[in-house]
This record gives sequence, structure tokens and C-alpha cells, in this order.
Amino acid sequence: MNKKIGIIGGGQLGKMILDETNKMDIPVSILDPSIDSPCSNLSHNFIQGDFKDYDTILNFGLKHDIISYEIEHINVDALDELTRRGVKVLPSPKILRIIQDKNKQKLFFKKNNFPTSNFTYFKSKNELRDFHKKNNINFPCVWKKTKFGYDGFGVKILKGENDFLDLPDCEMIIEDLVVFKKELSVIVAMNEDGKLKTYEAVEMEFNPNSNQVEFVISPANVSEEININAKKIASELAKKINLVGLLAVEMFLTSDKKILINEIAPRPHNSGHFSIDACSTSQFKQHINSIMNYELGETSHEKCAIMINLVGEENYNGKVKYENIDFIKNQNDVFIHLYGKKITRPNRKMGHVTVICDNFVEGYKKAKEIKNTIKVKSC
Repeated sequence: MNKKIGIIGGGQLGKMILDETNKMDIPVSILDPSIDSPCSNLSHNFIQGDFKDYDTILNFGLKHDIISYEIEHINVDALDELTRRGVKVLPSPKILRIIQDKNKQKLFFKKNNFPTSNFTYFKSKNELRDFHKKNNINFPCVWKKTKFGYDGFGVKILKGENDFLDLPDCEMIIEDLVVFKKELSVIVAMNEDGKLKTYEAVEMEFNPNSNQVEFVISPANVSEEININAKKIASELAKKINLVGLLAVEMFLTSDKKILINEIAPRPHNSGHFSIDACSTSQFKQHINSIMNYELGETSHEKCAIMINLVGEENYNGKVKYENIDFIKNQNDVFIHLYGKKITRPNRKMGHVTVICDNFVEGYKKAKEIKNTIKVKSC
């Protein structure tokens, strides 16, 4: 409890980490570029600074015993230097280097025989065009920026050669389009002693236009065999990368019951938010347990949990207004979490609602009604 902890990133994930550390009276410092970040008034010490600036990260880190993060777009060279100087960076900067580049991430999966879709790397849009002329890319396919993509940004389904016109000129990968039955995710935690726990596999439903998660269903509506297999893949991956902290493993479940890894994130994740209200140990508390090398908490839950993302509506920019928020004020087993962001913009994550229910069909109906009723707009 005497360790000084610093978290890089002051968004909603940082806020929910602080919800747990504040309960345990663990002082945590936050580094974030925005003075209006959700963590600015909640942390023990808030520092305004740029994630990508070497000196900013180094100076912040040197004041702490343990550094963790809630965002991937960080100067990893500075994190490496911190480890050389004796600061624990958890999860390891080596993991972050793999995660930051989708080409490296996919190569890691392939090299270590983890199931994933086939892909091709391109340095530029011209290289993509030249390759297509000689080899004929199979459409539809998935285009991804190798770096700085998030929340559906930097991902696009290409239906034909004409879609090349709208692509930015950057490093990219083209993946085979996986025809999947469901999209799953498993959150796995591992501490320095090598003790590991997973949450149950969850099912994610995405908005077809924004490519953002709209609903997360826990447990996933899959067989126990598939649930066990998904957790096994996630656990093996965590061990392979020598995880200390939290890892979210997003996967595709195909119609022939194969599981393919899509992407991974070494931090608390949107697909684990349900755990705040459904589990005795939330993913955020588990993250702290992991990096502090505490015993890992219980991850199971009895009832069904459905999480609904609240995001900014299209064509609304400015000071946030939550329309029809009173709709759920007096509903039992419905829990709202607003992130404290003052400004909304289209598709910005502004909060979430979790429905706990005995019956999935009824709970899902309620979740749909909430999604259709509560709107995030601007004043």
C-alpha cells in the first residue's frame, strides 16, 4: 500500500480505476493532456501532459514505483527507460510495442500459432494499389491502420477497388474478411506471482456504421465448450506475453465453431464494464490487484448482465446534454455510469448503462429500449 502508482491516461477507464483505488485509500497520480479529463478532480495528483512526449512520460514515471496505463498511444521509448531505471511499468512496454502496431500484433499471433485471420502488410496506398494490380485482392476485405486506430476509427470494410480512394496514405494491413457468427471477448488478469484468472467470455454487438460496441452480453450466449475454449486461448496468450495486469482478447466465433483472435488490449476494456455491477471484483479492481501483486478476486456472476454504451449522437457537438436520462431513474437492477466528459461529439463514449437480469430475453429487450430512449446530445 506504500507504493506510489501513476496511471497514464485520464479518460473514463482511468476514472473507473480511481473509483476502486479511492475505496482502498491508494493514492494514484494521473497524467493526461486535458485539464478537463474525467480524472482531473478525482486523482491524488493530476499532471497535464502529452502521452507521446518522451520527457513528459519519463519525468512523470520517475516519481512513482509503479506505472500503468489506460491508453495505448504512449511513448514506449520513455517507458523502456523507466524500466531500466527501476520503475515497474505494468503491463510491460514490450507488450505495448506489440499492441501499438497492428502488423506486429498479427505477426505475433501467427509466429506463436494463435488462431487469427490471414493478412498482408502495406507501407502505403500506392503499394496497396500495385499489389492489387498484380495479385487481385479478394473483396470484401478489412483495411486497418497499423497505428493510432481506436473505437472503430482506422478500420474499414473495402468492397471494391474504388474504396481505395478514401483511404489515408499510411501504413496499413489488409485482412481477410471473417464471416463470423458472434464477436466475443475475454478479460484475463495475471499478477507477478503468475496467478491468473479470467472473466467469462462475453458477446459483443457492434454498430454497423460506427464499428463501435453497442451492447456487451455476459455471459455470452454460447456453449460451455466455446466459453472454455475462448478462456483457454486468452489465458495462453496472457502467459505467452508474460502479462502482469489486465488483457482484453477480442475474438471472432465462426459458424463452424472456430475461434479467431481479432485484437488485444493490455488494459481495462469496454467489454469488461459489466463487471462493475455484476461481479464481486470489477475489472478495474482486478487491474489494481494484478499490478500490486495482490490476490486476484472472484470473477464469476450468477445473473445475466447487459452493458449498453452511451455515445454522442451524430450531428451534435458541444456541451453535453443527456436526453431522457430520467427514463431509468427508478428502474431496478439498472445502473448508469456517466464519465464526466463535458463535451460531446459524434460517437464519443460518454457513459454506459448495465442491466442485471434473470432472464436474458427480457433484459435484452430492456437494454434495447434504453439504447433507443437515452440520447447523448449537446445543449
